[in-house]
Parts: sequence; C-alpha cells; structure tokens
Amino acid sequence: MSEKPRIVVGIDKSPAARAALSWAVREARRTTTSVLAVSVCRLGFEAAHKEDLRAALDSLGSAADGVEVELRTPHGVPGPVLVELSEHAPCLVVGGTGHHKRDVVVFSSVTAYCLRHALCPVVVVPFDAEQHAGPLMLP
Repeated sequence: MSEKPRIVVGIDKSPAARAALSWAVREARRTTTSVLAVSVCRLGFEAAHKEDLRAALDSLGSAADGVEVELRTPHGVPGPVLVELSEHAPCLVVGGTGHHKRDVVVFSSVTAYCLRHALCPVVVVPFDAEQHAGPLMLP
C-alpha cells in the first residue's frame, strides 16, 4: 500500500521559510492531508536543524493543531533533495526570499532549482505573505 501524499515544505531559518510552513499547514488542513517539513543539512548538523524545524512549527502555535507534520533532516543539496522528496507530493512549498528588479522576480538558487525541476506544482510563499493576496503558484 502506498503512502498518502504529503505537502512537502522546505525550511531554513528565514522568515520566508516560516511563512511557507504556515501556508503548507493551512493548505494541509484545507485538503485534509499532512505536511513533510524538510531542513536539508550537512552531516553532523541534524540536531540543530531538527531544533530549527521544531521552533518553526512551535511558532505557528495552535494554527498547526490537528495537522500531522513530520519533521525530516536529510543530508544533501537542498534543491535536489526537495525535488526528490516531492516527486509524488500534491505540491512543494518554498519561501520566496528573492527580490524584484524592474518587473523581474529574482529567486534564490534553491527556489529556482525547484521551479525548474520539480514534477509537482511549486508554491513560492513570500516572506511578507501576510501583505499579499497569496503565494505565487507555478505549474
């Protein structure tokens, strides 16, 4: 029996990553699915990354109540790891730490990699998501 698809969200210490986690949890509640929160790390840093994930989840307070969230700290390069983990996901959620330059949005290298290589829709949540109508969703 195959595992139920989960929304995959990439997490680091940025405000955009916390906004992405918040969006992923709300979407999981809306679609009655679960979340896989991922912080890709180098060998030996798993405990620190797990603490960062827990802090990000705790910062949501009761907003995460009732939503199953698995925390994972795999080793590797963030973009490829997130793309691999999201292969069967309904979507991959990342924080939009990029900036605007004369009508062009410049994304971080991880976000750009995910947008180019993910097999599922990629949701880019801006760090100031509360000030916007919603995230940018690209096929």
